[in-house]
This record gives sequence, structure tokens and C-alpha cells, in this order.
Amino acid sequence: MMSVHILLSGSTGTVGRELVDCINEDDDFHLSGTASRELFFEPDIDADVIVDFSHPSLLRQVVAYASQRRLPLVIGTTGIPDDLNAEILQASEHIAVCQAANFSLGLNLMIRLASEAAGTLGERFDIEICEAHHRRKLDAPSGTALLLGEFLARARGLDADDSAAFDRSRQRIARSADEIGYQSIRGGDGAGEHTVLFLGDGERLEITHRATDRAIFARGALMAAQRLIDHPPGMIDFMDLVLTS
Repeated sequence: MMSVHILLSGSTGTVGRELVDCINEDDDFHLSGTASRELFFEPDIDADVIVDFSHPSLLRQVVAYASQRRLPLVIGTTGIPDDLNAEILQASEHIAVCQAANFSLGLNLMIRLASEAAGTLGERFDIEICEAHHRRKLDAPSGTALLLGEFLARARGLDADDSAAFDRSRQRIARSADEIGYQSIRGGDGAGEHTVLFLGDGERLEITHRATDRAIFARGALMAAQRLIDHPPGMIDFMDLVLTS
């Protein structure tokens, strides 16, 4: 089997460095080239797929490059503005695109399990999402926590924005049945921990995923890249791409 030739955008970032290490350690993959804000891909470089964990400003260039070269694209960059998401959607008419906020297999399976629990338990159980990350993480709640909230709200027939409760310190009212609470912890060097709590009368169910090694995100992205190569154009869900095979 020939190795998959990968173009990596954002190779100097936290996940990007993990991707470089994983690619170099695995004969199934070959790093054909890298891109950063200072240096973009060479125009005629040989590649099968692009993996991007960079910044929205660089991703915009990557989307145009992938569209022009008809290369499948794996996107792990977050904080993408609406206009760039529109460009990604337009590009998916010509190329296969897998875009995800989190490329951990375990976390994505957790989302499925928690969504099933939310739909089964219904409004008899209150939902809280708690996440903990290293002290350097700036955004709160995490993108993964918000993604969890979107799936849980959908399973309960709620609007994700209307049901979200981020700060109860200024309110002196009891929580409602259609509320999803978020709690964020920052400290230490943890790669990420997410817990969904289903709180009922007399019982509590907790579903937790703990990331102890950031390489899990790189391995998941590489698995997506490998399976995306022969996929027809369109937006392909990461869970459908790797968890149903």
C-alpha cells in the first residue's frame, strides 16, 4: 500500500507538531509539505490530501488552494467566521471536506452516547456540561463543550443558544427544565476533560472523556485524511467517516 502524501497547514501549532511526529513515525503517511503564516505550500507539490490545524486567516488560503487542486481537506481549525464557513461549504461542492471541532475518537463516541442519553432521559434529568483544560487555554467554554451542548440540545428538541446557561452568579432563580449549564475549569497542563452530568431526582448519570495525550487529536485527523481520499465531494461528518467503518 502506498503511503498517503499529506500537506499540513499549521505545522508549528500544538496539534500541528503532534501531526508532524505522528506522520514521521508511521509508514502509512508521508509529509509532502507544510504551510504557516510565513510560508505557504509550493505550487506544484505532490499530495493526496490537506490537513489544516492553523488559523482562519491561513485557512482561507488553504481552502482556495484545495479547491483549485481538487484535494480533499481535513479541517481542525476553530473560531472560523461565518463568511469563511460559507467558502468551505462552497468548496465542498468540488472536494471532500471533513471539518470537526475535536478529532478524538473517544470524545466523538461520547457525543453519540450522551445524545442518546439526553433523548432517553428527557426533561426529568437536568443537563450540565463541565470541562477542564490547561491554564493557557483562553476560550471558555471550550469549543468541544459547545459542540456537546449543540448535540444534547438537538436530542432534547431545544435551541442550543436559547438553552445555554453560562453564568448563574447574577441570577437568583431556579433553573428551568430546558436549560443546559456550562462550567469551565482552567489550570495545570491537562489536554482536556469533558463531563456531561444528567441530574435526576435520586440519581445521577455522568459520562466523561479525559484526554491525557494530545496525539489523539493528530491520530484521529490522520485517520480522517486517509479515509477522505476516495470520498466523493461534500461535507463529511467525522463520526460518520471513522466510527461507522
